[in-house]
Amino acid sequence: MAALLSLTTACAPGPPDPGASPSAGAEVSPSPASVVVHRTGGIAGVDDQITVDPTGAWTATDRARTRKSGELTNSEREQLQTLAADPRLDAEAARPTAPTKCADAFQYSVTVDRTGGDGTVIVTFTDCPGDENLPEAAAAIANLVTGAVDS
Repeated sequence: MAALLSLTTACAPGPPDPGASPSAGAEVSPSPASVVVHRTGGIAGVDDQITVDPTGAWTATDRARTRKSGELTNSEREQLQTLAADPRLDAEAARPTAPTKCADAFQYSVTVDRTGGDGTVIVTFTDCPGDENLPEAAAAIANLVTGAVDS
């Protein structure tokens, strides 16, 4: 599994504009998003799909179609929603995929369905540390979601 990626935080905004409305300097929360992580491959040939709704409720199915469900912690849900709003996802979805250097690695498809007109973005990648240009935001989402479900 790829190493967990650290999240970066934005710099604090500058002083408010005296002519601006009171909310101009306020931090904007990301629009709620639903996330689906589909993990296939590996030595055992897994086929896992995890769906997380904006409230943090998740449902997971495996290759045998065994189903389980649960909820993310508040911290996990906040992290997931922040990652789902990350603008890097759009760039990661648009980049061409290169052949992987790994055999028997996990392949991921991360689908983020953003509300509020921001649309749906899908990023696919192979979890291979030797590959170049791995999608950091999508990999962070995959690690967060699978880690929460597998724990």
